[in-house]
Amino acid sequence: MIAKMEADERRFTERVSWECRARLLPLTLEPQSATLGMHQAIGYDISEGGVQLLSSRLFALRSNLLVEMQTPEHPEGIQAVGSVAWISPSRSANLWCLGIEFSDVGDNALNSIRTLMRLSTTSLNDSQPDTR
Repeated sequence: MIAKMEADERRFTERVSWECRARLLPLTLEPQSATLGMHQAIGYDISEGGVQLLSSRLFALRSNLLVEMQTPEHPEGIQAVGSVAWISPSRSANLWCLGIEFSDVGDNALNSIRTLMRLSTTSLNDSQPDTR
């Protein structure tokens, strides 16, 4: 029997909570775009397939972005290309939750993301109380 997927859950890869600083660079030039240049963002969860970010800039759906994630574990940064898959207003004024679906992740970046996911899963398991 196939497990039923919830209507709002469209992810095909496991994701983990992970806070990071990120920068977003639009890769497509939209007419009269006010979003040129790098923009700061904060990451909240990540998977091999994408990342959820909080940004003060609103990007159009399907906008292609270079996502540069910064973390102490990877001081050189992790870069991936993706597109805006969904947008949601945040509870904070003038901030947007963006779902970025990766379309081009190099081998080094993918290995870094997998390492971060393992570390996040391990630290989450270690912080849970033993209920035995």
